[in-house]
Amino acid sequence: MKSLAAFLSTAVLAVSATGFSSAALALDVEAAKGLADQNNCMQCHGLRKDKDGPSFLSTADKYRNKASAVDEVIKHMTSGKDVKLADGTMEKHKVAKTMPANDAAQLKNLAQYILSIQPK
Repeated sequence: MKSLAAFLSTAVLAVSATGFSSAALALDVEAAKGLADQNNCMQCHGLRKDKDGPSFLSTADKYRNKASAVDEVIKHMTSGKDVKLADGTMEKHKVAKTMPANDAAQLKNLAQYILSIQPK
């Protein structure tokens, strides 16, 4: 029993030391990647390299350590606002679609995934 308690204490400390919050641990990376694929996000956004739109890393850097980060990314993904492309032209950002429609949990998971991207 003591060894189990020691193991759990070590595990908790290890997770704490890496800086993961409970929200980060709840992130479903595969589901987020799937939703990004379904919405063709990677057509305009690279993971760590800008394309027509900013990379997920650039977005994560922009909002890093901001309390409103998840809400801001969700708003951007769902508002269809005008965005400036790399060539200077403007177009409406595509609205992220979920099944069922407007699933807040899926949108939050995708936003958290985008915000979790770190430099290599």
